[in-house]
Amino acid sequence: MVPGHSLGTTLSAAESPGFCVVLAVLFGHLVLLSQLTYRDWLQLELEIQPEADLLSDTERWDFHQWALHQHFLPAPCAVGGCDGDLETACSVLLDALMDSCQSSKSYDHGENPDLALGSCTGNRDVFSRLQEMVGDLEQGPVAPLGHSPSRGHFLFTVFRRRLQALAGGGDMATCLQRQQELLTCKRILLGLPPSLLFSHPQEGQPATPSCDNFFHFVNSELRNLCFHDCALTHDITVHFFRGLLNACLRSSDPALAADLTLTACQTQCPLVLTSALLWWPHLEPELHCRWRKWSQGPLPPELQRLQEAQRFARSLLSLDTDVASPAPGPAWVSAAALHLAVRRARKEDTVRVLSKLDGQREELLVFLFAFSLMGLLSAHLSPQAADSRRALDTCAEILGCLQRRRVPWPRLFQLTEADAGLGRTLLLLAPDQHIRLLPAAFYSLLSYFEEDSLLKEEAFLHVAVDMYLKLTCLFVAGETRVVSTPAHSLELQGQAGRPREPANKSSSFPAAIDTTVPKKELHTRGRGNTQRLTLVPLLAAGADCDPEVSAALLSRQQAVLNLDLDQEACLS
Repeated sequence: MVPGHSLGTTLSAAESPGFCVVLAVLFGHLVLLSQLTYRDWLQLELEIQPEADLLSDTERWDFHQWALHQHFLPAPCAVGGCDGDLETACSVLLDALMDSCQSSKSYDHGENPDLALGSCTGNRDVFSRLQEMVGDLEQGPVAPLGHSPSRGHFLFTVFRRRLQALAGGGDMATCLQRQQELLTCKRILLGLPPSLLFSHPQEGQPATPSCDNFFHFVNSELRNLCFHDCALTHDITVHFFRGLLNACLRSSDPALAADLTLTACQTQCPLVLTSALLWWPHLEPELHCRWRKWSQGPLPPELQRLQEAQRFARSLLSLDTDVASPAPGPAWVSAAALHLAVRRARKEDTVRVLSKLDGQREELLVFLFAFSLMGLLSAHLSPQAADSRRALDTCAEILGCLQRRRVPWPRLFQLTEADAGLGRTLLLLAPDQHIRLLPAAFYSLLSYFEEDSLLKEEAFLHVAVDMYLKLTCLFVAGETRVVSTPAHSLELQGQAGRPREPANKSSSFPAAIDTTVPKKELHTRGRGNTQRLTLVPLLAAGADCDPEVSAALLSRQQAVLNLDLDQEACLS
């Protein structure tokens, strides 16, 4: 006899008050006979289909309450129970629920996979039990000083373990399965109380909510679902800020608690702030409403800072001002707000905004260029050719502004976590795919500039070769197939990402190296030994990737060496 099926069918017609008692007794006998564990029972419950469930919603709820709280929760772990640990019960239930969502039996393949949780009765009912038990955990006491609060950790622990198990495979099937798993994690997260994203402060410590687990989940997983605007979706953004205000309003100083958390976002999870900027028109009314229920004063200063960034971006779009006021700090927040405003503006308004940038701080321009690069790659990854052309024009205009300010822009394409400021922030904002495709953006932009202006950039040759080799590797791996570049840069597509052709119209990148960069220029800018040393790693990388490029670089290296020897002979 299968619990929840034959047992439910036998007793579903019973209307007497003793129905649940009889059901519990029979279920107890079944457990003794089959040694049913908590996980086994959950699996059977999750397999119940709507047409096979003869229990009413109330009867099913009574049955679940008895099985969970009177049988499996107090039962020892040795016999398949939870030893009275409600968090363990939640973790096992969550694991079983996600297994069911990944199963082909849990939803119709014609449906949106993101809706798998509600696609059958078993999933819906068991998820309701998870919501109830998490609500019970929410009422738990504050952790004593010296003990780490564990509330909410079980959720992200299960997510992390399951996603890591799918991280090794590089085939398309595994990638799609992992993406489906991540979407399931997100939907479960949205179905649970938003305060679960935050842990209670320890007893005796300042009442500042901690959300380190959520920050890690965003940076490591949700970031790679942000295909546009370096921002999370509206639902998860609102969920976070609801949880933030709920957690802060329970502290002794809600404004301070909110400020400390949002300040931590600047360095630990900037994606939360760019998401708030993107969804601010929808988010701001709810934030004001919730805050006014506690205080008649203004929003906390860090939320006001987001408002100021929005006002700054709007001021640049305004026809009433020719010169914009200085951008409020931090610069990357104002740059993100400006990038979003430019993307939404009309083309003629965009031109006017960009004409006002020369008076802004260099840091703002650098961050704005970085955001425009991400916008360019997002446009390349989408089929709308008009969006791609406009994004490229905008990016080139900002790059031209950097050139006029003599900002060394080529190095912006070689960012690492060691680069304080822009490098670390951008790597926490952009999806991994966008970072890998930076070489495509680099060569898309070169067609906008004259060769002489490019060669004046000190690091240009090194960066150009590095980008070419990386682009070649992307091509071999098949990743460049997802990039759709604008029509006016078709010449670059035909050359597999080679720089703009030199004057002799040579069609190969090695020839471009050999004819475009004069020996004297290379020597003067490279300072001899320094230039040779910086090219050594590229030569090593290019030998297998592109022998022709490696040979061209060796030729230029020898040319510089000969110039050095000639000069030394003249001096002696």
